[in-house]
Amino acid sequence: MQHEPAPAIRPSFYLKRHAQVVHALILAGVALLLAQPVLLLALDRPWLELFGVDSFLGLIAPPADGPARWRTALVSLLPVGGGLYALRQLWRLFSEYGHGRVFGKVAQDALMRFAWAVLLLALLLPIARGLMSVALSIGNPPGQRVLAITIAWFDCLHVLFGAVLVAIARVMVEARRLADDNAGFV
Repeated sequence: MQHEPAPAIRPSFYLKRHAQVVHALILAGVALLLAQPVLLLALDRPWLELFGVDSFLGLIAPPADGPARWRTALVSLLPVGGGLYALRQLWRLFSEYGHGRVFGKVAQDALMRFAWAVLLLALLLPIARGLMSVALSIGNPPGQRVLAITIAWFDCLHVLFGAVLVAIARVMVEARRLADDNAGFV
């Protein structure tokens, strides 16, 4: 038996303010994510080196020519798309929080989707960096093509963070289910 969910409580000033700050950070994150492929295409090699775009994307070197830029920019759309999806879920989550619907179904769904997106992105990023190394070097003569797979400590930390978020989201879903069951007995 499902009970009617409690109406949204009026969010505290701090919760509402926190949601607004997170929304601003999400917008900044979206802008940075969308800028990555554009910077790869628009900037010349010295500018890429100056801004450190190659190290930011995990590239072994900045793209040397136009075709390498296009290939690398296309591959970068994989993590960019995943990041945009994760940020969309975070936006939904904090929209619910800002309206005081902290334990609502929409907030729980958004948290679960965000958690899985973080975990999957943590697993996808080393693969994407490897694909970018291939995209950079595929135009090289045979013997000079590179497949570079890198796994750093922060990749492992991202996997752990994603796993913790999935666990927290599952606990919240279970708590809501138990609350629904208990409400049926009252």
